[in-house]
Amino acid sequence: MGRITLGRAITSLLVSGIVSALLCSCAGSPPSLTGNWKADDGTAMKVVMPDGRCKGMYYSGGKPLDIGGGMTCSLSDKKDSKGRYSLVVSQPPNQATFQVEFSGNDSATLYSGSNKLFTMARQ
Repeated sequence: MGRITLGRAITSLLVSGIVSALLCSCAGSPPSLTGNWKADDGTAMKVVMPDGRCKGMYYSGGKPLDIGGGMTCSLSDKKDSKGRYSLVVSQPPNQATFQVEFSGNDSATLYSGSNKLFTMARQ
C-alpha cells in the first residue's frame, strides 16, 4: 500500500520540474540581451555575446560611438520603478548607463534618461 510505482514517481518528478520552471520564469529575471539585434535607427547590427562582449551598443549624445577596442555590456537583474533594466556599456575610457525596456523576449527599447535612443528586434 505504501509503494510508489515507477510510473507515479516519474510523473511526480515531471510535474515538480514543470512547476519549478514556471515559478522561475515568473520570478522577474530579465530577458537575455544575447544575440544579434537590428535597431530601428538605421545603424549597423548590434551584437551581444554570452560573455558580455558587445558591438554597436555605445551611444553618446544620442548617436552611436565606437572608438575601437573592446566593448562590454552588463544588464541589471532588477527593473527600476518604470519597469526598465539598467544597461552599462563600457568601451574604455568611455562608459554609459542606459535603460532597457523589453517587450517580450525579442524586442527592446533603449533609453538615455527620458530620451528614446532606438528600438531593436532580435534577428
